[in-house]
Amino acid sequence: MPALEERGESGKRESVAVMRSDLFLLGVLILLEVLVFAPFVGKIGFYLDDWTMVSLLHGGPQDIGGAFANYFFNDPKVIIRPVEVLHFGLLYLIFGTRPLGYHLVNGFFEICVCALLYFALKRFTGSRFLAFASTAAFILYPIRDSTHYWILCSSVSLSLALYLGSLILSLKGLDEKRIGLYTAAAVPFAISLFNYEVFMPFACVSALCVLLMSLRSQGVAGSIRQAIYSFIPLFVSALALFGYQRFIVPRLGIGFLHKVEFDPGQVLHVIAAGAGISNIFSALPFFQEQVSILLMHPLSTGEVLSLAVILAVSALTSFILLTAEAGSVPLRTMAELAIVGVVSIVTSLAIFGLNNQYEPTLLTLVNRIFTGASLGWCLIFSSLAMLAARLFFRKVANIEARKITVILISGLLSFACLYFTLVNWQLASPWVVSQRAQQDVIYLVRKMRGKIAHPDALLLTDFPRYVMWSPIFDGTWDFQSMVRIVLNDPKIRGGVVCDRLVVGKDEIKDISVGYTCASYPLKNIKVFVPGRNELISVTSPQHFVEIARANSKKSELSADTLTKWQNQADALRPAISKGAE
Repeated sequence: MPALEERGESGKRESVAVMRSDLFLLGVLILLEVLVFAPFVGKIGFYLDDWTMVSLLHGGPQDIGGAFANYFFNDPKVIIRPVEVLHFGLLYLIFGTRPLGYHLVNGFFEICVCALLYFALKRFTGSRFLAFASTAAFILYPIRDSTHYWILCSSVSLSLALYLGSLILSLKGLDEKRIGLYTAAAVPFAISLFNYEVFMPFACVSALCVLLMSLRSQGVAGSIRQAIYSFIPLFVSALALFGYQRFIVPRLGIGFLHKVEFDPGQVLHVIAAGAGISNIFSALPFFQEQVSILLMHPLSTGEVLSLAVILAVSALTSFILLTAEAGSVPLRTMAELAIVGVVSIVTSLAIFGLNNQYEPTLLTLVNRIFTGASLGWCLIFSSLAMLAARLFFRKVANIEARKITVILISGLLSFACLYFTLVNWQLASPWVVSQRAQQDVIYLVRKMRGKIAHPDALLLTDFPRYVMWSPIFDGTWDFQSMVRIVLNDPKIRGGVVCDRLVVGKDEIKDISVGYTCASYPLKNIKVFVPGRNELISVTSPQHFVEIARANSKKSELSADTLTKWQNQADALRPAISKGAE
């Protein structure tokens, strides 16, 4: 009995030591997240559809039931993803029209992703280094800045956290031989899909992880059986989303669904283009451009200190972990992790190949599609780093030489962390500048209270629509929503003078890809010129063209657009003259 008690106490001490090590590493990962992204949380705001979401909730009922129902039934993109009602509805009830709280919550979601990814990878690989390096790389790899700064993209972080929780349950089910945990894994997976369906293909990643883990201890037939057991509940969750969107949503209201077309050529194109653009070798010129722009101005003392901490912490942590594991992690484990990385890249991009509206790009508006690919590349990256350390350990017998090898690899990894941090800091700049520009316009609009009201239509002109790739005010979805909130007028119309506009006899329409986004009655239009704080009432189509021509520099209106509008106005003159007679 004393021997058993001693072994029990020893096991407890070992378990506590393991947990302490894991919590320390998790603390380092959270520190990286905070040092890289926290400096911008208070400097960014609402963008594009963020304004639509806040405006819809602001202009509707303020009680919790009424607010949720109004948001659910009146946003075509939300009715197909009902968890977003709880997600953004609760955030609005807590934070209202102040963006800081929304961004803090998104930061919390990203920290949850860090924790869940680390523990999922540690369970899958048994290696702290592989889990730590993969998670650190995922935090820092700068190909998806929209998920950090665009509030609606916080759905990506929330859905990924839920998926990772599902993955941990699936792996735990295999470890503990409890098939019921496979079913339990379907719960967070289903919530993830009903929040944002982008991680649906990762059901295959979960099944692959179960298969590879099972093959370590049992035969092929049994392993395939375990993978199928783990996959079926996730597949049922995906079928539930399909049934909801296709059969239930039409009975509830209007839902915005992308037209799904299985074109193998398009799917392969998106996979190839996405993998080609998102890998580090192709992205390096883009990264270098961002670093060069950032370093055109001296770094602040705080930034230099942050870089020093990132460099020191990442180097020391990598050195400790590599020293402990470089000679012990099996090649098979590295290969398995790399395979999961490849499958993550392919499957995550494949879903965006089901329609032709998502062309892979590193620019902000759609680079959220690289979230899954980013994860995949980071798994491959950590596998290669461990492989390099292992090969050197096998070739070098001298302990001092091994230590130097580990120092060199750790130094290289820490330099990568520092370099990616610089890229991320520069990628944040357009979002910060956009927020400043928005605040200037918001200040001037607020001063118009009493001068404009429904049924007026306020059109913004001679003002940039974007800073680099970050939107300022692009159209009715953001500018009109902002005006309604600031003036507390839920019916006033608003828009931006841009090349989408079509000039008519009695109205001006905003038409994008054949879809009429908004119509502005000519008699109600007032053009707002922020640079001169001027409000101009439009009297005729010709007058609108004259105003636009005189205020087109900052709006970046092309000569072709102005000529098109002039021709449209000239063609309307006979009808206008006849109507006047």
